[in-house]
Amino acid sequence: MATAALLAALALAAAAEPFKIATLQLEGSGVSAEMVETATILVPTEVRRARPDAQVMSADDVRSLLLHQKSKVVAGACGNESCMFDLGGALGADEIVAGRLGKLGDTWVLELRRVDVKKVRSLGSATRAVRSAEGLVEAVRSAAGELYAPPPGQAAAGAPGGGGGHGIEVKAADPSDASLPRPSLVDGDLEFHAIRYRGTRHRAVYDLVKKLLVEARVPIEQERLGDDSSLRLRSGWVSIERGRRLRFRVRVDGSVGFDVDREQCDDTGCAEAGNASKGERKLAADLYGVLRTEVEKGF
Repeated sequence: MATAALLAALALAAAAEPFKIATLQLEGSGVSAEMVETATILVPTEVRRARPDAQVMSADDVRSLLLHQKSKVVAGACGNESCMFDLGGALGADEIVAGRLGKLGDTWVLELRRVDVKKVRSLGSATRAVRSAEGLVEAVRSAAGELYAPPPGQAAAGAPGGGGGHGIEVKAADPSDASLPRPSLVDGDLEFHAIRYRGTRHRAVYDLVKKLLVEARVPIEQERLGDDSSLRLRSGWVSIERGRRLRFRVRVDGSVGFDVDREQCDDTGCAEAGNASKGERKLAADLYGVLRTEVEKGF
């Protein structure tokens, strides 16, 4: 009986174990040590932004843990995947994010790589080129967001036809529900009525909205956080239909504004779409419904 109870407790502990991502010291090439260190510090912050459900270890965390374990594995930068797999095993990590920062002429080039430790395979890479040190912050954010964005042509998890999410399920809106406004085309934009909330906790509302989008696996591409009474974010592009893609924009300034950009794509590139398909309207309405329910419930 005691053994069964112990096994049940161990199973429960295993189920509660968080998904672990270790970020490593970036390699540098033709770049000052200070610049490499700055970029290295930014990586875990942006990975946490892309995967708020995961436990993310910084390069300093990795070094401290390996020294504490007296590990023979080098705790610094890893130049190959074999090294990364060894490190991941020593750390008990599910994934590793590593990369390099170099300079070509007056251009900084950042590459981030994502590796699945347990399945021993690469999960992709993202590269960004910037012309100034100031652009490095956005480069790291954008690259980390790309690493954890759904593959092209695949709906965001939790969206209609998706494979589930990390905390919410985007449910279909009932067309007969008059309290859930349908989107309409206004000056070429797909817009919804603003979601009202009480009080001045704008930052808390913004954080809630962002969390819901991330849990639905909608990648966040850009944020403007200067003034707490005027907070904005823009998602990356999400493909749900062949030749079409969507991008969501949210503003929090006493209410939550929500609108959607649409583009039609072909072999020559993408251009703004003047219409909205049934699938696009449905996905946008479903996301809007989840946002509205949670905002009004929490605030």
